[in-house]
Amino acid sequence: MKLKPLQRLQLAFCLLLCLFSSLIFILSCGINYRQELAKEHVRFRQEMPTMDSWINSPFGKLKSYLFNVTNSEAFLNGTDTKLKLDQIGPIVYNIVGYNDILERTEHNVTYRKHRYRRVEFLPEESVSPDILNQTIILPNSILLGSAAKFSHEAPYSAFGFDAVTLGEDVFVTGSIYYFLWEFTRPGLEMMSKFLTLTSNCGLLHNALKEKEEVYTVNIGPESGIENFFRIKSLNNDVILKEQRQRTRGPDGESCPAYVKGALDNSLFPPFVQKDTPLTLVAIESCRTLPLNYKGEEVYQGIDTFRYTLIRPYEEAPKCLQNTYGVKLPRAMFDASKCVINDAPSCFSQPHFYGSDYNWERHFEGLHPNEEEHEGFVLLEPVTGIPITEKYRFQSNIPVPDLRFYSQRLRMFSNMILPAFWYEFEMGELPDLVTRLMWININVVPHLQWSVMTLALLLALWSGLKVVRLFYGNISYRQLYHRICCDQAGGRNNVLLATTFPQDALTQCQNVNVK
Repeated sequence: MKLKPLQRLQLAFCLLLCLFSSLIFILSCGINYRQELAKEHVRFRQEMPTMDSWINSPFGKLKSYLFNVTNSEAFLNGTDTKLKLDQIGPIVYNIVGYNDILERTEHNVTYRKHRYRRVEFLPEESVSPDILNQTIILPNSILLGSAAKFSHEAPYSAFGFDAVTLGEDVFVTGSIYYFLWEFTRPGLEMMSKFLTLTSNCGLLHNALKEKEEVYTVNIGPESGIENFFRIKSLNNDVILKEQRQRTRGPDGESCPAYVKGALDNSLFPPFVQKDTPLTLVAIESCRTLPLNYKGEEVYQGIDTFRYTLIRPYEEAPKCLQNTYGVKLPRAMFDASKCVINDAPSCFSQPHFYGSDYNWERHFEGLHPNEEEHEGFVLLEPVTGIPITEKYRFQSNIPVPDLRFYSQRLRMFSNMILPAFWYEFEMGELPDLVTRLMWININVVPHLQWSVMTLALLLALWSGLKVVRLFYGNISYRQLYHRICCDQAGGRNNVLLATTFPQDALTQCQNVNVK
């Protein structure tokens, strides 16, 4: 049948639509839309919406807390046997980092992490706008840390130490700004001129000091989606340099210093399962920390996995159980190799939460509880993007038995003195990232079946349209009769299209009337 030009155009269009819809349906049967999106995500291209938030990460708020000693005089004169501590805080700073990409290939990316590119004090979000000028009393951590170190390294130096430090106060009075950013003592300043010592012991001054962090991590589906952003090297090494000397003994393999396969906590692999091993490089404490799955939690309408950083009463690896001869309680670990001047130091959760340290023997005013003091990460498991996190660590000074030192130092024997604690709270993700994540979780799984159904219907409709146009743009009824009533083998299909003579029809009507 000869077709008109418009009908030819319609025929060509419907034929292409039929072929295209059929192709979409066939391809959809063999792929997983969510899996394909994950492959694009792990390729880590510049155009991805998560790239901008990753480049300017970490971002969030750093909240610091100090412990003001309210009975220093009563403790020194022996009236009180416990230190009464009053928590001061939060002292809030806005933190914005930066990841500088140095090299990129299809299989890995190398970047330098600047964790604290911008640090800005937030007076209105702190406990009071002028909190930095508030005067408090703290134990002289420089004096007590030095005594703890000499007690282990030079046990017979007690008399000389007491003579040299006679002019040092056991408790120091100063502003919060002084303790956070400019804390030093005259004796330390003098020694730093002759020895390789850092004179400024400001708590945040040193905690936020930039370290060399050059990561090379896996990207691209060829490396395996489950290996996305797992570390290949840190500073061209697979071992943290601060812990290298601890990996030489027979128990070296148990020391958490190997970074290969760990994560930097900015991005995680997609499709995380409850038993997927996830380990973070905790650069602030110079170790790696395995994340502990705790359960599922809904956060802002998104289903997440909750991970904790330290389990209650968790035993530290053997290489981190002691600090200068002091056996640490459970849920604490040595951090002396990670602080200035290799000072005696250990990390715990705030207020010694989850530890078996009997702090009530030495202190009053601490209130450990899960809600305020447990560190955690909420991870969206499908995309592998952290929704929010609160890193909470407390820096402490483990003091050994100072029985051979002066009475004023002996009073601190066998204490684990809390210096300060901080909480890093991750900022809110950009709206675009959150929306795309929501679509990936809630829409994409249903989208595939919808697209397949629509493609199948379009293929059938356009295929029938091609046939109708071929026969002169006939109706569906006419097409049905043409297909079913055409002669088959030279004989009429009387079962489907039966005709009766007019006389027979009239006779039947007369019989019915009668």
